[in-house]
Amino acid sequence: MRTNKIRILWIPAILMLLGILVLHCGEDKAGPGDFCEKDNDCESGLTCRDNICQQPQQKDCQPPCREGQTCFEGTCKTIMDPDDKDGDGYPDAQDCNDLNPGINPDAHEYCDGADNDCDGLTDEDCTPCPNGAVQDCGTDLGECTIGTQTCASGSWEACSGMSPSPETCDGKDNDCDGKIDEVCPCSPGDQFACGVKQGICTEGVQTCDNGMWAACTGQLPQTEICDGLDNDCDGLTDEGFNLGYPCTDTGECKNGAVECVPQTDFDTRCDTMPGGTNDASSSETCDGLDNDCDGLTDEELETDSAENSCILAQDLGNLPDDGSRIDVAGNLWPEGDEDWYKVTATDDLAEDLEDECDRFHFKVEFSQNPTGLLLDIYVGDCTAEQVDCTNDTEYEHRYDFTGFDLDGHPIGQCPCSADSQGGKTICSADDKVFFIRIHGPTASCDNNYGLAITNGPPP
Repeated sequence: MRTNKIRILWIPAILMLLGILVLHCGEDKAGPGDFCEKDNDCESGLTCRDNICQQPQQKDCQPPCREGQTCFEGTCKTIMDPDDKDGDGYPDAQDCNDLNPGINPDAHEYCDGADNDCDGLTDEDCTPCPNGAVQDCGTDLGECTIGTQTCASGSWEACSGMSPSPETCDGKDNDCDGKIDEVCPCSPGDQFACGVKQGICTEGVQTCDNGMWAACTGQLPQTEICDGLDNDCDGLTDEGFNLGYPCTDTGECKNGAVECVPQTDFDTRCDTMPGGTNDASSSETCDGLDNDCDGLTDEELETDSAENSCILAQDLGNLPDDGSRIDVAGNLWPEGDEDWYKVTATDDLAEDLEDECDRFHFKVEFSQNPTGLLLDIYVGDCTAEQVDCTNDTEYEHRYDFTGFDLDGHPIGQCPCSADSQGGKTICSADDKVFFIRIHGPTASCDNNYGLAITNGPPP
Protein backbone atom coordinates (compact mmCIF):
# COMPACT_ATOMS: atom_id res chain seq x y z
CA MET A 1 0.00 0.00 0.00
CA ARG A 2 2.79 2.45 0.78
CA THR A 3 4.41 1.81 -2.58
CA ASN A 4 1.19 2.67 -4.45
CA LYS A 5 0.89 6.03 -2.59
CA ILE A 6 4.45 6.99 -3.65
CA ARG A 7 3.62 6.22 -7.28
CA ILE A 8 0.45 8.33 -7.09
CA LEU A 9 2.45 11.30 -5.69
CA TRP A 10 4.95 11.14 -8.58
CA ILE A 11 2.31 11.48 -11.31
CA PRO A 12 1.48 15.21 -10.71
CA ALA A 13 5.22 16.03 -10.51
CA ILE A 14 5.85 14.43 -13.89
CA LEU A 15 2.90 16.27 -15.43
CA MET A 16 4.21 19.60 -14.08
CA LEU A 17 7.67 18.91 -15.50
CA LEU A 18 6.20 18.14 -18.92
CA GLY A 19 4.22 21.35 -18.77
CA ILE A 20 7.37 23.33 -18.02
CA LEU A 21 9.16 21.70 -20.94
CA VAL A 22 6.25 22.43 -23.28
CA LEU A 23 6.16 26.06 -22.18
CA HIS A 24 9.92 26.33 -22.57
CA CYS A 25 9.83 24.96 -26.13
CA GLY A 26 7.07 27.38 -27.07
CA GLU A 27 9.36 30.31 -26.21
CA ASP A 28 11.18 29.79 -29.54
CA LYS A 29 8.27 31.44 -31.40
CA ALA A 30 6.83 34.89 -30.70
CA GLY A 31 3.19 35.12 -29.65
CA PRO A 32 0.54 37.77 -30.43
CA GLY A 33 1.87 41.29 -29.85
CA ASP A 34 5.49 40.13 -29.58
CA PHE A 35 8.29 41.64 -31.67
CA CYS A 36 9.19 39.92 -34.94
CA GLU A 37 11.19 40.51 -38.09
CA LYS A 38 9.54 37.94 -40.37
CA ASP A 39 6.56 35.60 -40.41
CA ASN A 40 8.68 32.62 -39.37
CA ASP A 41 9.47 34.39 -36.09
CA CYS A 42 5.80 34.08 -35.03
CA GLU A 43 3.80 31.17 -33.69
CA SER A 44 1.84 29.10 -36.17
CA GLY A 45 -1.21 30.96 -37.47
CA LEU A 46 0.28 34.42 -36.82
CA THR A 47 1.85 36.79 -39.31
CA CYS A 48 4.54 39.46 -38.80
CA ARG A 49 3.21 42.93 -39.65
CA ASP A 50 4.98 46.13 -38.63
CA ASN A 51 7.41 43.98 -36.56
CA ILE A 52 4.52 42.65 -34.40
CA CYS A 53 3.08 39.12 -34.46
CA GLN A 54 -0.66 39.46 -35.30
CA GLN A 55 -3.61 37.49 -36.52
CA PRO A 56 -3.53 37.37 -40.34
CA GLN A 57 -5.71 39.80 -42.28
CA GLN A 58 -7.29 39.37 -45.66
CA LYS A 59 -4.18 40.58 -47.52
CA ASP A 60 -1.71 38.54 -45.46
CA CYS A 61 -0.12 35.51 -47.06
CA GLN A 62 -1.02 32.04 -45.82
CA PRO A 63 1.06 29.96 -45.54
CA PRO A 64 3.82 32.47 -44.66
CA CYS A 65 6.26 33.39 -47.49
CA ARG A 66 9.56 31.59 -47.81
CA GLU A 67 12.99 33.18 -47.43
CA GLY A 68 13.64 35.61 -50.27
CA GLN A 69 9.93 36.45 -50.64
CA THR A 70 7.67 39.13 -49.27
CA CYS A 71 3.89 39.25 -48.91
CA PHE A 72 2.23 41.85 -51.12
CA GLU A 73 -1.59 42.07 -51.25
CA GLY A 74 -1.97 38.44 -50.22
CA THR A 75 0.61 37.06 -52.68
CA CYS A 76 4.20 36.04 -52.02
CA LYS A 77 6.56 38.01 -54.28
CA THR A 78 10.21 37.05 -54.78
CA ILE A 79 12.56 39.89 -53.76
CA MET A 80 15.84 38.06 -53.31
CA ASP A 81 17.64 35.09 -54.79
CA PRO A 82 18.37 32.82 -51.81
CA ASP A 83 21.61 31.88 -53.55
CA ASP A 84 22.61 35.55 -54.02
CA LYS A 85 21.23 37.35 -51.01
CA ASP A 86 23.11 40.61 -51.57
CA GLY A 87 22.20 40.82 -55.27
CA ASP A 88 25.74 41.48 -56.47
CA GLY A 89 25.56 38.85 -59.22
CA TYR A 90 27.73 36.26 -57.46
CA PRO A 91 26.16 33.12 -55.97
CA ASP A 92 26.86 32.15 -52.39
CA ALA A 93 29.40 29.51 -53.48
CA GLN A 94 31.60 32.20 -55.11
CA ASP A 95 30.84 35.13 -52.79
CA CYS A 96 32.86 35.17 -49.58
CA ASN A 97 30.26 37.49 -47.98
CA ASP A 98 26.82 37.07 -49.52
CA LEU A 99 25.32 39.64 -47.15
CA ASN A 100 27.43 42.56 -48.42
CA PRO A 101 27.13 43.62 -52.09
CA GLY A 102 30.47 45.46 -51.83
CA ILE A 103 32.33 42.19 -51.31
CA ASN A 104 32.62 39.80 -54.26
CA PRO A 105 35.29 38.41 -56.61
CA ASP A 106 35.02 41.47 -58.88
CA ALA A 107 35.41 44.07 -56.13
CA HIS A 108 38.49 46.23 -55.59
CA GLU A 109 40.67 45.21 -52.66
CA TYR A 110 40.70 48.11 -50.22
CA CYS A 111 42.98 48.56 -47.23
CA ASP A 112 40.22 48.00 -44.71
CA GLY A 113 40.82 44.69 -42.94
CA ALA A 114 38.42 42.75 -45.19
CA ASP A 115 38.93 40.35 -48.10
CA ASN A 116 36.96 42.50 -50.56
CA ASP A 117 37.80 40.52 -53.72
CA CYS A 118 37.33 37.05 -52.20
CA ASP A 119 40.78 35.77 -53.14
CA GLY A 120 41.56 34.46 -49.67
CA LEU A 121 43.92 37.36 -48.92
CA THR A 122 43.24 40.50 -46.91
CA ASP A 123 44.63 43.92 -47.80
CA GLU A 124 47.24 42.44 -50.14
CA ASP A 125 49.50 45.00 -51.86
CA CYS A 126 48.55 47.61 -49.25
CA THR A 127 51.17 49.80 -47.63
CA PRO A 128 51.39 48.60 -43.99
CA CYS A 129 49.54 50.86 -41.58
CA PRO A 130 51.31 52.14 -38.45
CA ASN A 131 50.66 49.91 -35.44
CA GLY A 132 48.14 51.47 -33.09
CA ALA A 133 46.72 53.85 -35.70
CA VAL A 134 42.92 54.24 -35.64
CA GLN A 135 40.73 55.19 -38.60
CA ASP A 136 37.03 55.64 -39.28
CA CYS A 137 35.39 52.90 -41.33
CA GLY A 138 32.04 51.76 -42.64
CA THR A 139 29.21 54.04 -43.73
CA ASP A 140 26.40 55.99 -42.12
CA LEU A 141 24.00 55.44 -45.03
CA GLY A 142 20.71 53.73 -44.26
CA GLU A 143 20.80 51.30 -41.36
CA CYS A 144 24.63 51.17 -41.38
CA THR A 145 26.78 53.03 -38.90
CA ILE A 146 30.27 54.46 -39.01
CA GLY A 147 32.77 52.58 -36.86
CA THR A 148 36.47 52.55 -36.18
CA GLN A 149 39.25 50.05 -36.72
CA THR A 150 42.72 49.74 -35.26
CA CYS A 151 45.99 48.82 -36.98
CA ALA A 152 47.74 45.76 -35.57
CA SER A 153 50.93 44.26 -37.05
CA GLY A 154 50.63 46.51 -40.09
CA SER A 155 47.06 45.49 -41.00
CA TRP A 156 43.62 46.84 -40.13
CA GLU A 157 41.42 44.89 -37.73
CA ALA A 158 37.67 44.48 -38.29
CA CYS A 159 35.44 47.58 -38.41
CA SER A 160 33.22 48.14 -35.39
CA GLY A 161 30.40 49.76 -37.39
CA MET A 162 27.14 48.20 -38.61
CA SER A 163 27.63 46.64 -42.06
CA PRO A 164 25.09 46.35 -44.92
CA SER A 165 22.58 43.49 -44.96
CA PRO A 166 20.24 42.20 -47.68
CA GLU A 167 17.37 44.57 -48.49
CA THR A 168 14.01 43.60 -46.98
CA CYS A 169 10.60 45.19 -47.35
CA ASP A 170 10.48 47.14 -44.11
CA GLY A 171 10.73 50.79 -45.17
CA LYS A 172 14.48 50.90 -44.41
CA ASP A 173 17.67 51.06 -46.43
CA ASN A 174 19.08 47.76 -45.19
CA ASP A 175 21.83 47.43 -47.79
CA CYS A 176 22.93 51.05 -47.28
CA ASP A 177 22.90 52.00 -50.96
CA GLY A 178 20.74 55.12 -50.65
CA LYS A 179 17.56 53.32 -51.81
CA ILE A 180 14.71 51.99 -49.68
CA ASP A 181 12.89 48.72 -50.42
CA GLU A 182 14.06 48.95 -54.04
CA VAL A 183 13.63 45.18 -54.52
CA CYS A 184 10.09 45.18 -53.16
CA PRO A 185 6.75 45.27 -55.01
CA CYS A 186 4.73 48.47 -54.76
CA SER A 187 1.42 50.05 -55.67
CA PRO A 188 1.18 52.46 -58.64
CA GLY A 189 1.68 56.05 -57.58
CA ASP A 190 3.61 55.24 -54.42
CA GLN A 191 6.73 57.34 -53.82
CA PHE A 192 9.73 57.09 -51.53
CA ALA A 193 12.43 59.61 -50.72
CA CYS A 194 15.85 58.24 -51.67
CA GLY A 195 19.46 59.27 -51.74
CA VAL A 196 21.37 61.45 -49.35
CA LYS A 197 22.85 64.93 -49.47
CA GLN A 198 26.42 63.91 -48.75
CA GLY A 199 29.61 63.48 -50.77
CA ILE A 200 28.81 63.38 -54.49
CA CYS A 201 25.25 62.18 -53.76
CA THR A 202 22.04 64.15 -54.02
CA GLU A 203 18.56 63.43 -52.70
CA GLY A 204 15.83 62.22 -55.01
CA VAL A 205 12.58 60.28 -55.29
CA GLN A 206 11.68 56.69 -56.18
CA THR A 207 8.32 56.18 -57.89
CA CYS A 208 6.40 52.93 -58.27
CA ASP A 209 6.26 51.90 -61.91
CA ASN A 210 4.39 48.76 -62.99
CA GLY A 211 4.53 47.35 -59.49
CA MET A 212 8.28 47.87 -58.97
CA TRP A 213 10.32 50.79 -57.76
CA ALA A 214 11.94 52.86 -60.51
CA ALA A 215 15.47 54.26 -60.22
CA CYS A 216 16.14 57.06 -57.78
CA THR A 217 16.15 60.49 -59.40
CA GLY A 218 19.06 61.61 -57.20
CA GLN A 219 22.74 60.82 -57.49
CA LEU A 220 23.36 57.53 -55.67
CA PRO A 221 26.58 56.23 -54.07
CA GLN A 222 29.30 54.96 -56.41
CA THR A 223 32.36 52.79 -55.85
CA GLU A 224 34.93 54.69 -53.81
CA ILE A 225 37.93 55.64 -55.93
CA CYS A 226 41.09 57.54 -55.03
CA ASP A 227 40.26 61.03 -56.29
CA GLY A 228 39.75 63.32 -53.30
CA LEU A 229 35.96 62.88 -53.34
CA ASP A 230 33.46 60.97 -51.20
CA ASN A 231 32.22 58.76 -54.04
CA ASP A 232 30.28 56.29 -51.89
CA CYS A 233 28.68 59.09 -49.86
CA ASP A 234 29.54 57.60 -46.49
CA GLY A 235 30.97 60.75 -44.98
CA LEU A 236 34.56 59.60 -45.57
CA THR A 237 36.90 60.59 -48.42
CA ASP A 238 39.25 58.14 -50.15
CA GLU A 239 38.95 55.66 -47.29
CA GLY A 240 40.55 52.28 -47.83
CA PHE A 241 43.69 53.61 -49.55
CA ASN A 242 45.93 54.31 -46.50
CA LEU A 243 46.52 57.86 -47.72
CA GLY A 244 49.05 59.88 -45.78
CA TYR A 245 50.66 56.91 -44.08
CA PRO A 246 54.47 56.46 -44.39
CA CYS A 247 55.76 54.40 -47.29
CA THR A 248 59.15 53.29 -48.58
CA ASP A 249 59.50 52.84 -52.32
CA THR A 250 62.08 52.14 -55.00
CA GLY A 251 65.64 53.39 -55.33
CA GLU A 252 66.37 56.94 -54.22
CA CYS A 253 62.62 57.65 -53.93
CA LYS A 254 62.62 56.29 -50.42
CA ASN A 255 60.61 57.58 -47.49
CA GLY A 256 57.38 59.31 -48.44
CA ALA A 257 53.64 59.26 -47.82
CA VAL A 258 50.90 57.40 -49.71
CA GLU A 259 48.93 59.53 -52.17
CA CYS A 260 46.48 59.00 -55.04
CA VAL A 261 47.77 58.72 -58.60
CA PRO A 262 45.81 61.31 -60.64
CA GLN A 263 43.65 60.14 -63.54
CA THR A 264 43.40 56.59 -62.16
CA ASP A 265 40.66 54.97 -60.12
CA PHE A 266 42.48 52.86 -57.57
CA ASP A 267 46.23 53.47 -57.98
CA THR A 268 48.33 54.90 -55.16
CA ARG A 269 52.03 55.67 -54.87
CA CYS A 270 54.63 57.10 -52.53
CA ASP A 271 54.61 60.85 -53.09
CA THR A 272 58.40 60.68 -53.58
CA MET A 273 58.06 58.51 -56.71
CA PRO A 274 58.31 60.00 -60.23
CA GLY A 275 55.40 62.34 -60.81
CA GLY A 276 54.57 62.53 -57.09
CA THR A 277 54.00 65.73 -55.20
CA ASN A 278 57.44 65.31 -53.57
CA ASP A 279 59.19 63.65 -56.54
CA ALA A 280 62.68 62.59 -55.41
CA SER A 281 63.74 60.97 -58.70
CA SER A 282 66.46 62.31 -61.00
CA SER A 283 68.17 61.36 -64.25
CA GLU A 284 70.13 58.14 -64.07
CA THR A 285 73.87 58.65 -63.56
CA CYS A 286 76.79 56.27 -63.20
CA ASP A 287 76.93 56.04 -59.42
CA GLY A 288 75.62 52.60 -58.50
CA LEU A 289 72.24 54.06 -57.45
CA ASP A 290 68.74 53.82 -58.85
CA ASN A 291 68.38 57.56 -59.44
CA ASP A 292 65.22 57.41 -61.55
CA CYS A 293 63.50 54.96 -59.17
CA ASP A 294 62.55 52.36 -61.77
CA GLY A 295 64.06 49.37 -59.96
CA LEU A 296 67.18 49.33 -62.17
CA THR A 297 70.65 50.68 -61.44
CA ASP A 298 72.83 52.59 -63.90
CA GLU A 299 70.70 51.44 -66.83
CA GLU A 300 70.73 52.99 -70.32
CA LEU A 301 74.03 54.77 -69.74
CA GLU A 302 75.74 53.43 -72.87
CA THR A 303 77.16 56.49 -74.64
CA ASP A 304 77.57 54.94 -78.08
CA SER A 305 75.32 53.28 -80.63
CA ALA A 306 77.79 50.58 -81.67
CA GLU A 307 76.33 47.10 -81.91
CA ASN A 308 77.60 43.95 -80.18
CA SER A 309 78.11 42.12 -83.48
CA CYS A 310 80.69 42.26 -86.28
CA ILE A 311 77.96 41.76 -88.87
CA LEU A 312 76.07 44.78 -87.48
CA ALA A 313 79.22 46.87 -86.91
CA GLN A 314 78.71 50.63 -86.97
CA ASP A 315 79.93 51.83 -90.38
CA LEU A 316 82.22 54.85 -89.98
CA GLY A 317 82.61 55.29 -93.75
CA ASN A 318 85.70 55.82 -95.93
CA LEU A 319 89.04 56.97 -94.56
CA PRO A 320 91.36 58.37 -97.30
CA ASP A 321 95.15 58.01 -96.99
CA ASP A 322 95.71 61.77 -96.91
CA GLY A 323 96.11 61.97 -93.13
CA SER A 324 92.38 61.78 -92.43
CA ARG A 325 91.26 60.95 -88.93
CA ILE A 326 88.09 59.56 -87.30
CA ASP A 327 87.56 59.98 -83.54
CA VAL A 328 85.14 57.67 -81.72
CA ALA A 329 83.86 58.00 -78.13
CA GLY A 330 82.03 55.19 -76.37
CA ASN A 331 81.80 52.99 -73.32
CA LEU A 332 81.28 49.34 -72.51
CA TRP A 333 78.04 48.98 -70.57
CA PRO A 334 76.04 47.03 -69.51
CA GLU A 335 77.65 43.72 -68.57
CA GLY A 336 78.67 41.77 -71.68
CA ASP A 337 78.78 44.81 -73.95
CA GLU A 338 81.31 45.03 -76.77
CA ASP A 339 81.49 47.61 -79.57
CA TRP A 340 82.12 46.92 -83.27
CA TYR A 341 83.11 49.47 -85.91
CA LYS A 342 83.69 49.18 -89.66
CA VAL A 343 86.12 51.45 -91.57
CA THR A 344 87.01 51.38 -95.28
CA ALA A 345 90.57 52.71 -95.65
CA THR A 346 91.11 53.94 -99.23
CA ASP A 347 94.38 54.08 -101.21
CA ASP A 348 94.76 57.01 -103.71
CA LEU A 349 96.94 55.63 -106.55
CA ALA A 350 97.25 58.97 -108.40
CA GLU A 351 98.77 60.69 -105.39
CA ASP A 352 101.00 57.69 -104.74
CA LEU A 353 102.43 57.88 -108.30
CA GLU A 354 102.94 61.61 -108.05
CA ASP A 355 104.75 61.27 -104.72
CA GLU A 356 106.44 57.99 -105.74
CA CYS A 357 105.37 56.70 -102.31
CA ASP A 358 102.22 54.94 -101.18
CA ARG A 359 100.89 56.98 -98.24
CA PHE A 360 98.55 54.20 -97.02
CA HIS A 361 99.15 53.97 -93.27
CA PHE A 362 96.06 52.77 -91.37
CA LYS A 363 96.34 53.09 -87.59
CA VAL A 364 93.98 52.46 -84.64
CA GLU A 365 94.83 53.44 -81.07
CA PHE A 366 93.07 54.46 -77.87
CA SER A 367 93.05 58.19 -77.19
CA GLN A 368 91.34 57.49 -73.84
CA ASN A 369 91.46 54.18 -72.04
CA PRO A 370 91.39 54.48 -68.24
CA THR A 371 90.14 50.95 -67.54
CA GLY A 372 92.43 48.86 -69.75
CA LEU A 373 90.13 48.03 -72.64
CA LEU A 374 91.43 45.99 -75.59
CA LEU A 375 90.86 45.81 -79.34
CA ASP A 376 90.77 43.12 -82.03
CA ILE A 377 91.12 43.86 -85.77
CA TYR A 378 89.62 41.83 -88.61
CA VAL A 379 90.58 42.56 -92.23
CA GLY A 380 88.12 42.01 -95.07
CA ASP A 381 85.36 40.19 -93.20
CA CYS A 382 84.28 38.89 -89.82
CA THR A 383 85.56 35.33 -90.08
CA ALA A 384 88.10 34.03 -87.60
CA GLU A 385 90.63 33.49 -90.43
CA GLN A 386 90.70 37.24 -91.05
CA VAL A 387 91.65 38.33 -87.55
CA ASP A 388 94.89 40.28 -87.78
CA CYS A 389 95.26 41.46 -84.18
CA THR A 390 93.81 40.40 -80.82
CA ASN A 391 93.87 41.75 -77.27
CA ASP A 392 96.02 44.76 -78.07
CA THR A 393 95.73 48.51 -77.52
CA GLU A 394 96.95 49.73 -80.96
CA TYR A 395 97.15 48.45 -84.54
CA GLU A 396 98.87 49.47 -87.82
CA HIS A 397 98.52 48.35 -91.43
CA ARG A 398 100.83 50.31 -93.78
CA TYR A 399 102.57 50.46 -97.21
CA ASP A 400 104.62 53.66 -96.67
CA PHE A 401 107.94 51.89 -96.11
CA THR A 402 110.54 49.79 -97.89
CA GLY A 403 111.65 46.42 -96.65
CA PHE A 404 112.09 42.80 -97.49
CA ASP A 405 110.25 39.68 -96.43
CA LEU A 406 111.97 36.55 -95.12
CA ASP A 407 112.55 35.36 -98.68
CA GLY A 408 114.27 38.59 -99.67
CA HIS A 409 111.42 39.95 -101.75
CA PRO A 410 110.81 43.69 -101.44
CA ILE A 411 107.76 44.77 -99.52
CA GLY A 412 106.21 48.17 -98.92
CA GLN A 413 105.55 50.81 -101.53
CA CYS A 414 107.76 53.72 -100.64
CA PRO A 415 109.39 54.47 -102.93
CA CYS A 416 107.20 53.07 -105.70
CA SER A 417 106.43 53.78 -109.35
CA ALA A 418 104.14 52.69 -112.13
CA ASP A 419 106.67 49.99 -113.04
CA SER A 420 109.59 48.36 -111.33
CA GLN A 421 112.29 50.49 -112.96
CA GLY A 422 115.12 51.57 -110.73
CA GLY A 423 114.39 48.77 -108.25
CA LYS A 424 111.26 50.47 -107.02
CA THR A 425 108.18 48.48 -106.08
CA ILE A 426 105.05 49.00 -108.14
CA CYS A 427 102.53 51.47 -106.74
CA SER A 428 99.11 49.89 -106.36
CA ALA A 429 95.70 50.90 -105.08
CA ASP A 430 94.86 48.51 -102.28
CA ASP A 431 91.73 49.60 -100.35
CA LYS A 432 91.06 47.65 -97.17
CA VAL A 433 87.98 47.09 -95.00
CA PHE A 434 88.73 46.83 -91.28
CA PHE A 435 86.43 45.61 -88.50
CA ILE A 436 87.38 46.88 -85.04
CA ARG A 437 86.17 45.14 -81.88
CA ILE A 438 86.44 46.95 -78.51
CA HIS A 439 86.15 44.71 -75.46
CA GLY A 440 87.32 44.45 -71.89
CA PRO A 441 87.63 42.08 -68.95
CA THR A 442 85.07 43.96 -66.82
CA ALA A 443 81.96 46.04 -67.44
CA SER A 444 81.20 49.34 -65.80
CA CYS A 445 79.09 52.33 -66.72
CA ASP A 446 82.26 54.45 -66.45
CA ASN A 447 84.21 52.28 -68.94
CA ASN A 448 84.50 55.30 -71.24
CA TYR A 449 87.00 55.19 -74.08
CA GLY A 450 88.23 57.29 -76.96
CA LEU A 451 89.43 55.79 -80.23
CA ALA A 452 91.63 57.53 -82.84
CA ILE A 453 91.57 56.01 -86.35
CA THR A 454 93.93 57.54 -88.97
CA ASN A 455 95.17 56.83 -92.50
CA GLY A 456 98.20 58.45 -94.20
CA PRO A 457 101.00 60.69 -93.02
CA PRO A 458 100.33 62.72 -89.90
CA PRO A 459 99.29 66.34 -90.52
